[in-house]
Amino acid sequence: MTTLRSIVAATDFSPASDAAVRRAAQLAVTHGVSLCLLHAFDIGAWHSLKGVFDAQRLTADPPPDVRMQQRLTDFAASLAAQSGLEVGVHFGVGPPAKVINAYVGSNAGSLVVIGSRAEPALSGLGSTALKVVRRPPCPILIVRVADNKPYDKILSAVDLREGSVRAASLAVELFPTAHHQLLYALDAASGSADWGGLGGEPLRLLHESLHAQAERELQQFAQHLSARARHAPTAVVADDVPARAILVAAANLGADCVVVGHHGLGTATDSDLGSMAQHVIYAALSDVLVVP
Repeated sequence: MTTLRSIVAATDFSPASDAAVRRAAQLAVTHGVSLCLLHAFDIGAWHSLKGVFDAQRLTADPPPDVRMQQRLTDFAASLAAQSGLEVGVHFGVGPPAKVINAYVGSNAGSLVVIGSRAEPALSGLGSTALKVVRRPPCPILIVRVADNKPYDKILSAVDLREGSVRAASLAVELFPTAHHQLLYALDAASGSADWGGLGGEPLRLLHESLHAQAERELQQFAQHLSARARHAPTAVVADDVPARAILVAAANLGADCVVVGHHGLGTATDSDLGSMAQHVIYAALSDVLVVP
């Protein structure tokens, strides 16, 4: 697993990005790493605005990119004074997702923290968060809740394949003082097509056997993680469709953060975000950590 070296907080100075910056600062303090505030000045979007609003106001001296860069620098200085952190800045020109990907591509060991959308009260994801998380260049923490207290309860979706094991392990590394719950969703309906047309009693017995095996393996993984966590992780196997099982478990647990692998609990067929992970990101009421 890549050691965390820096935290990158993407900001457009909206309420949601302010919440993301606060969460990023809290994590930077906890792990003793540097914090970088990143802002992307989308010149294409600015030119579009010029055609709609008062061109004289938008082209006033100093130019808008200079004003935004100064605002970013002032924001970083204020945050450094408040938190005692080392706060750097990165001002990029271009679409936000491209600027973020380019920056973390040359800075290994990064965690990107980003707001779910400009208005955090709205469900779903904004266009920037969606583009970044679709093909994440590094772990992405999507912040929906405006609270910078350390997470207390973490739910990690685990099917014991490499991606989900990596995601749950990183969650424990990032949030070692939290209570962690590992969830394995065993969906008999979706798996029945691969079980030779079994039905009735044979299908029930097979499902029970798979359920028991999943419980044993998940408990073993939980014990493995307990060496790095303050509280021994708990393990739960749910008989349900993965996305629904995760959302229900998160609600019942009162999870502060849900952790999913990039391809969720499904087969990784390409580099795009898996359908289960996408559903969870859109519907979860908590923050979501997506791990590639």
